[in-house]
Amino acid sequence: MTDFAGFIAPFDAVRFRTEYYGRRPVHIRRAGAALPTIVGWQRFNEVLGITPYWNEETLKVYFRSRAALRENYCDTTDLRAGAKAPADPAKVKALLDLGASLIANQVHRVCPELGVIAHMLECEFAARVAANVYCSFQGVQAFQTHFDLHDVFAFQAEGEKTWRVYEARADTPVLPLPPGDEIEKWLTASRGKLLFEAHMKPGDVLYLPRGQYHDALTGAQASLHVTFGVSPATGLALFKLLESALMQESAFRAYLPDARDAATLGERLGQLAERIRSVMTSSAFATDVLNHQRGLASPPAGYDLPAQQPPAWYSVAHRAQVVRRDSGYAAVFDRGEIALGATYPTVEWLLRQRMFSLGDALARHSSVDPAELRAVLARLIAAGVLVETEMRTDAR
Repeated sequence: MTDFAGFIAPFDAVRFRTEYYGRRPVHIRRAGAALPTIVGWQRFNEVLGITPYWNEETLKVYFRSRAALRENYCDTTDLRAGAKAPADPAKVKALLDLGASLIANQVHRVCPELGVIAHMLECEFAARVAANVYCSFQGVQAFQTHFDLHDVFAFQAEGEKTWRVYEARADTPVLPLPPGDEIEKWLTASRGKLLFEAHMKPGDVLYLPRGQYHDALTGAQASLHVTFGVSPATGLALFKLLESALMQESAFRAYLPDARDAATLGERLGQLAERIRSVMTSSAFATDVLNHQRGLASPPAGYDLPAQQPPAWYSVAHRAQVVRRDSGYAAVFDRGEIALGATYPTVEWLLRQRMFSLGDALARHSSVDPAELRAVLARLIAAGVLVETEMRTDAR
């Protein structure tokens, strides 16, 4: 399942994009099709065995829809101020024996199989993706009716679970609701009629758009499912991008007129608003948005030791600086300029270095497209701004 089409097969990926994504939920059944295995009981136990990773934030225990206090499942002895309490496997297992549910958060960071799928979804939807694993037991409902702040792909790994999906959908929520009985009552009262029930079996996928009301109940056997929370950038991200772009312009760094002079303030605000509109509709700002979306993805960790890639070294031979114009970003020097496109943050960094390697540049700016960067480097070398060099160590 290295591509999205394989992840939701046999459901058609194009149909999903046009009819369901961001619009309505769907239960994707795999009855009669090959059942993919992304994580099972044995593998989940192995991941839980990576004890240094699990603490009060990455591991949660719920009993009757209430989160367990950290002292009930973590080791809080000799805990330094501000430190996260490590999970205590013995305490966790004791609560699970009583029927509690276990939620392992951000599992993609320590389980490469899930990391690959999470990264695939990040690239597919230009989003940040987190994989959480939920373990629950017979007849258990870990959470009351609720909605999530992101889209969800729930993959049933082991056992069966019944999800109830309701008609109501919150309007593009971004802030979590406070816990408590009153909120639970309000959610139950506002969830609307039952839209459908999804009886999830191993291999099935349930897609829920952000804000869709739902709850779930474990069947006769213990259940293990993985949720991939998909969080694309919202329009709220534009404010930080605008601040960064407009910080370079003196009109925005200048003091505002006294608000008691309404006419003067109104005139200035109108001028700034026109400039904001120009910036937001510019090619350069579109590049900023592209880089922001690319930066949401986190490539899964992977090593192929003992293989080594001989580094390619470069040094700056001619002074240049990165300049932002509404038409785009460029490296400007006394003999001309070179368009940089989305590589501009990386080029801005490397122009400040006495010497750098291509591998280091890509590692520090993981969202940059390697092919795009190599093409820009070739043009900078041809213009004499950069030269290929060798790393030398002085003999002592």
